[in-house]
Amino acid sequence: MTHADIVTKPGVQKGPAFLGFGCMRLPGRESAVIRMTDAYLEAGFNYFDTAYIYEGSEEMLNKALVARHSRESYMIADKMPPWKVRSRKDCDKIFDCMLERLKVDYLDFLLVHSIDEDNERSARNADIYGWAAEQKKKGKARYTGFSFHGNNKLLRKVLDAGPEMDFVQLQLNYMDVLRGQAGKLQETVIKFDKPIIVMEPLRGGALAKLPSTAEALMKAHSPDSSVASWACRYAATLPGVTCVLSGMSSLEQMQDNIRTFSPLCPLSKEETDIIEAVLVELGKISPIPCTGCKYCMKGCPQQIEIAQCFSLYNDVKRGGQKWNLRTIYDTLPKKRRAEGCTGCGKCIKRCPQHIKIPEELKNVSKMFK
Repeated sequence: MTHADIVTKPGVQKGPAFLGFGCMRLPGRESAVIRMTDAYLEAGFNYFDTAYIYEGSEEMLNKALVARHSRESYMIADKMPPWKVRSRKDCDKIFDCMLERLKVDYLDFLLVHSIDEDNERSARNADIYGWAAEQKKKGKARYTGFSFHGNNKLLRKVLDAGPEMDFVQLQLNYMDVLRGQAGKLQETVIKFDKPIIVMEPLRGGALAKLPSTAEALMKAHSPDSSVASWACRYAATLPGVTCVLSGMSSLEQMQDNIRTFSPLCPLSKEETDIIEAVLVELGKISPIPCTGCKYCMKGCPQQIEIAQCFSLYNDVKRGGQKWNLRTIYDTLPKKRRAEGCTGCGKCIKRCPQHIKIPEELKNVSKMFK
């Protein structure tokens, strides 16, 4: 796999997308990350996605990947956070920190991170797009792009305004495409002739653990296939997609994904119909659409364990044993549970999914009260 393979234009894309190693949810043990990294590379894949704000991720990649494998054998994508910069000098400082943490001289893929209305404004004010283009000219980044969490109007604005980006990273999964607005974003990127890298194909793990009625539909058709593999296969065969990132946190997840992509089999018409039936089952419950990214927690003055609260709530909604999940909830520090929320709303601006977090925390509190 070469650098050019990822940024191949959708119109001339050959075959389905390949597996990218998302590094937001790495296990804490270095030995575990080394085993995952080696298994991934040995399977013929080579795209590692990290970010400046993924705490410890860049340093872990240095230990498991950079220090142990030749630079030509892998590609690294890293992301500049607009909400942390006000000028090009700030970009330079953070970029130098990225390279130092990774112990590399350049990035293969440099992204402007998590573009929505607020972050787009910050990116323009600090001229991050222009700064990124400069890094490409200097040879410090081979390709530039951005990850996106806004609406279709904003996406068109970003792609129209320039400077030109090489690719776009979108959240695409069968729930967001078939029941949300993600399909429109995908169509827009294709119209601008940009390749797509997929993030959150499992919607933060929500599509890896389904209610028993939904899972039964998949298992009846393919007993040996994991629930997660259905979501990965769906995302990988969408038009315009060249790479599907999976944020893996265990060797077992890595091995399952390698099986799914070696080789990847496109969904049949029957399997597509099964996914529609699964969505019908999911529509009968109302889980909170949290992906566990924890961006919201960075801005919470009360340090509420928002992601954990939502995860436990969703597990109950999906049929988990409420008494057991309440026990887990009660192990959280009392001041950091849902009922500790003051409703300040600072978390909402940071949420890529635009969840009304204070309102949902009230629901969590009510469930576990």
